[in-house]
Amino acid sequence: MRIVVAMDSFKGSLSSMEANQAVRRALPGHDVIAIPISDGGEGFLDAWLATHEDAVIVEEVVTCLDGTKRPTRFGFEPLTKHAVIEVAETTGLTLLTHVDPWRYSSVGVGHQIVHALDRGAGVITIGLGGSGTIDGGKGMLEALGVRFLDASDAAVSSMPHQLADVASIDWSGLDPRVRDVEWRMASDVRNPLTGKRGAAHVFGPQKGLAADDVVRYNQLLDDYASHFNQDMKSLDGAGAAGGIGFALLQLGATYMSGIEEVVRWSRFEDHVKGADWLITGEGKFDAQSLEGKAPYGLARLAHTYGVPTLVFAGQSDLTAHVESGIVAVFPIVSRIMTLEEAIWEAAPLLTNAVQRVRHVLEKTL
Repeated sequence: MRIVVAMDSFKGSLSSMEANQAVRRALPGHDVIAIPISDGGEGFLDAWLATHEDAVIVEEVVTCLDGTKRPTRFGFEPLTKHAVIEVAETTGLTLLTHVDPWRYSSVGVGHQIVHALDRGAGVITIGLGGSGTIDGGKGMLEALGVRFLDASDAAVSSMPHQLADVASIDWSGLDPRVRDVEWRMASDVRNPLTGKRGAAHVFGPQKGLAADDVVRYNQLLDDYASHFNQDMKSLDGAGAAGGIGFALLQLGATYMSGIEEVVRWSRFEDHVKGADWLITGEGKFDAQSLEGKAPYGLARLAHTYGVPTLVFAGQSDLTAHVESGIVAVFPIVSRIMTLEEAIWEAAPLLTNAVQRVRHVLEKTL
């Protein structure tokens, strides 16, 4: 059989490439085409690197969301001057042992941008997703030279971000190279910065924001946004990555679907044409996944070519979704275990789950 394997990451456990390899191990003797996948979050950089032969990995130590200095990566293609940055490298939830959105800053994203500019980047694509910050992109802009001032015209702290103290913004120190860049932001969400669909209400709780603080934090972001000359808080993607999307829009960024970008880079459509099966999945596959997450988007695309899809997930309350070509959804956990055990054993659990189904697949063809 010809099988296209395009697994999204299992957050906190497996990267897309690691999940692909776990599936591949269960399919010896078949023509397996493994494609790294991301919708803009974790794995976005690896998906780009895997499909751009001339790209190089740039490693730099930068200040991450909690103030800790860590080695981080971004991609750079010298010929096209294209840099690709994944916010999860510096602001990712997976970097934290304790969540506290009241403190954490996106400054590391700005530091990576500066390093990309130092290399002469003319196009910068930033994958938004998996962040642990809700600072409206304040830290990122500070790293680029923007000053946020309080009512006394004193600089507001960078960490903690102290959004509540911002009374005005001084753009005079903005790195002039920023104006010469083509900015692109890739995401799987179109949420605005504020409101019921905004960063605080929708993404705040998963980043550690207490339920009682959601309304107050939403107002904080609304006040912060009011100090910008351009009202962009309601634009698609402004609420992505805790408002980093909003800050990038202020720089002139164009919003794009992360999964559509990866599909284009990887030539996914060319690979899936004529395939017998698509195997995809993610850590949690549920109703929210049907709102535009990577596995759902890939399944729909495969379905247009008459290729059926199997989904493997760490957990799922769905069994199938015939309308999109998903003929079955398989949770990979095969026995009673703790969440920590499931995360630790994700790779062999995934391999075993595909092995159990493999014999059925072979008998259907």
